[in-house]
Amino acid sequence: MFGVLIAVALMSGVCAHVVGYAFVAPRESLLRSRGGGLVLGACVLMALAAPPLLADLVTKGSIGRWPAGMNADAYHTLWVVLAALGLLSGLRAWRMRIGRGGAGAFTLDESPAGRAQGQLPFADSLHAALDVLSREPLTQRDIGRLTDGIRAVGMRFWHQVPEKGSDAYNLVCDHVSPAIAADVTRLLLEGSQRKPPP
Repeated sequence: MFGVLIAVALMSGVCAHVVGYAFVAPRESLLRSRGGGLVLGACVLMALAAPPLLADLVTKGSIGRWPAGMNADAYHTLWVVLAALGLLSGLRAWRMRIGRGGAGAFTLDESPAGRAQGQLPFADSLHAALDVLSREPLTQRDIGRLTDGIRAVGMRFWHQVPEKGSDAYNLVCDHVSPAIAADVTRLLLEGSQRKPPP
C-alpha cells in the first residue's frame, strides 16, 4: 500500500508540472492544441482529485490500511508539497521576474540573459556555469544584467578560477564568444577577489 500511495502522490506532482508548463509552453506545443487540452484536463483531475480520493478510501478501510509511519495528515502534506513543487517547476518559477505596473505582475523572462540568469545559481562548478553562458547567444548588452550572477559564480568557485588572469581569460574563451570573454573574465576575477588583468 505504501508504494501505491507514494506513486499516486508523485504522479500528482508530475501532472501539476505538466499543468504549470502549459502556461509557458511555446505556441506550437502539443499542450496548446485541442488534444493537449484533454491531456491538461486529465492532469488537473489527477493532480487535484486522485490523492485525496485515495486517502479517503484508505481511511475508510475500503482498499487497505495506512502503512506504519503514515496517516491521512502526513499524506495530505506530502501531496500538497509535491503538487506545489511540480507546478512551480513547470512554470519555471526561477525565471519569473516581478513586473512593473498593474498588468502582469509576474512575467516569464525567456531572453538569453534571463535564461542564463535563472540557470547560473544551479551550476555546481565553474565549468558548469561557463557551460550555461555558452549555451545562450549572449551579447555585450546582456552582460550588464548578468553582472551580479557572474560575480557570484566567481565568489562561489573562487578556488576553480585560475590564478593568472591570462589563464582565466583562456578558460572563459573556451566557452563564450570573444565579444564577451573579457567582461566575463573580469567579473569572475572580481567575484573571486582577484585583481583583473590590465
